[in-house]
Amino acid sequence: AVVSTQSTGGQKDLTNEEIYEGAAELREKIVRYQPMIVVFNGKEIFAKFARLKLRDVSYGEQAGFKIEGVGSSCESRFFVMSNTSPLNAHFPTVQSRMWFYDGIREMMKRLRVSPYFSLDPSRGDSKV
Repeated sequence: AVVSTQSTGGQKDLTNEEIYEGAAELREKIVRYQPMIVVFNGKEIFAKFARLKLRDVSYGEQAGFKIEGVGSSCESRFFVMSNTSPLNAHFPTVQSRMWFYDGIREMMKRLRVSPYFSLDPSRGDSKV
């Protein structure tokens, strides 16, 4: 999930206004394209996207989370993994992050999502 297309040294280089603006655009794209799974690279950015307190966000599938105001018309599922930045001290090695990828793979299996997908050009702009 991309909340900002601006190239930065890190999330700290973005203002809250830029993040919330990007989050609103991302919400619109999720509603429009209805991806089966949306993966966030980091708890902080998901917390801002979901308008939750950081302490209320855990890693893994975000069971029960829905985009506000959309209700049941958006069935996308959300998954939060560790920020993959080399500066992330919580999960410093690839091996320590593998359970995130395993979790995404298991979620895909459960939802019957192929890892090999194509965008449907009949749905409009294919840039997500």
